[in-house]
Amino acid sequence: MPHYDRICINCGNVFEIFRRMSDSSPVPCPKCKNETQNIILEAPTTFTRNIDHPDSPLDEIPGHEQKRKMADAVIRKTLKDMGKL
Repeated sequence: MPHYDRICINCGNVFEIFRRMSDSSPVPCPKCKNETQNIILEAPTTFTRNIDHPDSPLDEIPGHEQKRKMADAVIRKTLKDMGKL
């Protein structure tokens, strides 16, 4: 069963609940019983790219070496900004 991070619109209380994905009933705040909404505290992120794969679509593009360097730089910067590098 998935867990969800919720925040109270009224008091700002942040809490976690476990519930079925099909359950759409309102979730009251455990502190003040007011309305809450889902929040994303940290989204799981995975970057994968096999640069040595023989069927890489980048290899068919003119100037693919430069495009590959640019893609690597963007991935490194994103990981650094996320504190994962």
